[in-house]
Amino acid sequence: MNALELREGWRAFLARYPWDVFITLTFDRKHRSYRYARQGEKADRDFRRLIRFVNEKLYGRRWSRRTKHGGVIWVRVMEPHEDGTLHYHAALHSPSESFTPQLVQAIRDWWQANLGMARSEVPKSREAVVAYLTKNVGDSEGAEVDISFNFRAPD
Repeated sequence: MNALELREGWRAFLARYPWDVFITLTFDRKHRSYRYARQGEKADRDFRRLIRFVNEKLYGRRWSRRTKHGGVIWVRVMEPHEDGTLHYHAALHSPSESFTPQLVQAIRDWWQANLGMARSEVPKSREAVVAYLTKNVGDSEGAEVDISFNFRAPD
């Protein structure tokens, strides 16, 4: 399978969701270390901390027990900058609660207070979000797609 076929497959798969929020998360350059630039495990934990923050804001402190769907559904693409620092593009969907403008802002504020620069916005177009997420999938830049454990076909 070539890069174009891989990208088109991801686009078709991801376009089924009505994404509620699109975020771009960049780690501060001070995190340009072996832990972030090479392995990604620390970056993954940091991203999951953000998802836990979002779930707590949407569903409350015991969100994992209160929701049958497992919380926010997400897809993220990890891309390295030229200097090795990771950044993420991600889309989030809440199966049962609405993202308020305050929560969209809180996502950005949380990341900036803890880890680096962030943009969060309500997407204007599902197709545009999916196209942006998949733009480098399959290329030599090394973009990697990851999806949440509770990612399933939308209702």
